[in-house]
Amino acid sequence: MKRLIDRLDLDILKILSKDSKTTFQEIAKKLMVSNTTIHVRVKRMQKFGIIKNFTISIDYYKLGFNYACYIGVYLDKASQYENVLSQLIKIDNITGLDFTTGKFSLFCKIRAIDSNDARNVISRIHKINGVNRTETFLSLEQLLNQKESLLSSIDMN
Repeated sequence: MKRLIDRLDLDILKILSKDSKTTFQEIAKKLMVSNTTIHVRVKRMQKFGIIKNFTISIDYYKLGFNYACYIGVYLDKASQYENVLSQLIKIDNITGLDFTTGKFSLFCKIRAIDSNDARNVISRIHKINGVNRTETFLSLEQLLNQKESLLSSIDMN
């Protein structure tokens, strides 16, 4: 199978994953190539969907969202998946949503200001047609939230 990226692309990804504001000029200087090369490589990775967007990391705790919870969602029927999903994505407090195997059909990550706010979000989820029940896990402390380490595991040989 042909690789979509090479060593230079991987190095570009590592730099951008640490700081998406890094300019093409700064990347070119670090990697000792031209600005045009970086521009072409980034555009190609965007075209292939490797780079989806350039984002920032937000410290929700500093914004007053002191509760992080994970909510496993059990569905009444698999056929209700689309309806439940369309309703869940409308809830602003949900910051992550995955379709999963195992006992949950969906797994949500929510941010809430306090326990009352979290309870309100959970209540909104329960009211969605097709949700059978939920199981909630309170995060006591986020110990790891990084994206660069996975890039280091890619073998380019």
